[in-house]
Amino acid sequence: MTDHARPERLIFHIDADAFFAAVEQASNPRLRNRPVVVCGFPLEHGVVTAASYEARKFGVKAGIPFFQARALLPHGVFLPVNIPKYLSYSLRLLAIYLRYTPLVEAYSVDEVFLDLTGASEPPEVLGERIRRRIFTETGLTVTAGAGPNKLVAKIATETVKPNGLCVIRASELPGRLAPLPVSICPGIGPKTAEVLQAAGITTLGQLAAVPLVKLRSVFGLWGEKLYQAARGINNEPVLPLDRRPPEKSMGHETTFPTPLTSARRLEGAIWVLSSKAAFRLREKKLLATGVRVKIRTRVNEKKIETRTFQRQLPVAATCETQLAPVARELFFTRWTGLPIKGLGVTATGLIMEEAARSQLSLFPEIYPGADNLEPVLDRLRRKYGEDILFRAANLLAGE
Repeated sequence: MTDHARPERLIFHIDADAFFAAVEQASNPRLRNRPVVVCGFPLEHGVVTAASYEARKFGVKAGIPFFQARALLPHGVFLPVNIPKYLSYSLRLLAIYLRYTPLVEAYSVDEVFLDLTGASEPPEVLGERIRRRIFTETGLTVTAGAGPNKLVAKIATETVKPNGLCVIRASELPGRLAPLPVSICPGIGPKTAEVLQAAGITTLGQLAAVPLVKLRSVFGLWGEKLYQAARGINNEPVLPLDRRPPEKSMGHETTFPTPLTSARRLEGAIWVLSSKAAFRLREKKLLATGVRVKIRTRVNEKKIETRTFQRQLPVAATCETQLAPVARELFFTRWTGLPIKGLGVTATGLIMEEAARSQLSLFPEIYPGADNLEPVLDRLRRKYGEDILFRAANLLAGE
């Protein structure tokens, strides 16, 4: 087939609206049309992870502390996260997408990319058909964007949230992008947006007018990405799970509503984060060869300082009893006693479990019996959620 005969790429980005909160409403008719707020556990120390659109009208949004959300919305319905339920709905959505194409890339638990190149129907018709099917079978609404690549499709989605559909064709570029704010573009975060705004660049059209050499001089290699993004240029393929490259790192982070100074609570948090990271490693049959700790320190009322430290492990690890002690040492040898606003523990240098078997240490485990205990704990976590079981050390996080 010649280049002229190839159909134009058609990539969909589909994002479930207020997913966690919407799942709670869909699974409980009494919650429909009510302001629902989903928070981390325990609620009184948690952070908002999702808010229904009814709750957002009152200023409640993801990332704010529970106590602030409660003050803004005293009559709201506050629920703890229910990961097994959300994963169940996520799999139901995935099953629907796979009816239309095997080229489905799970971008997150509630977002996907679909490659529907060569579809017989116009994208507007196809998009509405998929959205209707999702609502009929799950009770959830989704926002869909379609374009010639993943970048344009995701931008299209952002323009019509919630419960909308937007199609941007290649022939409409870059005109359709020109009036949009730079902040709508994936990869342009608040800091980059601030730098651009200081230079008088607030729209993608204005960004597209900046010469490549100028962007490179300010942003380095990232400048070329900005140059292409402003023009809607992106050649990334849609990668189904069986074609995705192996992950290089895997971890968890948390932000404390009130900065912590208690060494016992901080140690408990490190164990909790290490436990979650280790569980994900075992689920993906991966081993870590290193540990990285991220520390967010409140220097004063206006300044939060972020630092990271990492270390190689003596042997490839897949258990929290191997990750947590190293993470603990990394933290406590650097902590100055200032209040800690956030912590993160990441397993790095990941390798496949099978490939590492021949390289495992010949010495006895530091914690005998751990290999026998973890599979039992993991079965319980899969059935009841990650937070159902913690080692006694983890309880320090809640003191």
